[in-house]
Amino acid sequence: MEKEIRPHIEARKADAAKRENKGKMIPVRVTEQEHQAIKANAILAGLSVSEYLRKLGTGHAVQARFEKEEKRNLQGIGTNLNQLAAYANKGFFNEKPLIEVLEQLKKILKS
Repeated sequence: MEKEIRPHIEARKADAAKRENKGKMIPVRVTEQEHQAIKANAILAGLSVSEYLRKLGTGHAVQARFEKEEKRNLQGIGTNLNQLAAYANKGFFNEKPLIEVLEQLKKILKS
């Protein structure tokens, strides 16, 4: 039996090989509001909180990957897709129209 190729697993292995061992920690105390703001900004930038703070702390510019309105729209789309997937798994939909809708959505998101 030929080994199945799993590109997502290979990509993770490559990313792990590139990562540097980060053995030092810098504990920082923040308020609940500051924590939520930092976390929200990290999410908007498409980074983990640690990576976001490392970039800020080393003088790198950090920009939001999406504007707040775009992020809200994408979250809504994700929620709708999850609901559609749940209905599809229960047998409420024909597969072909869903695939066509997903392909159109992919085209829209790429532009």
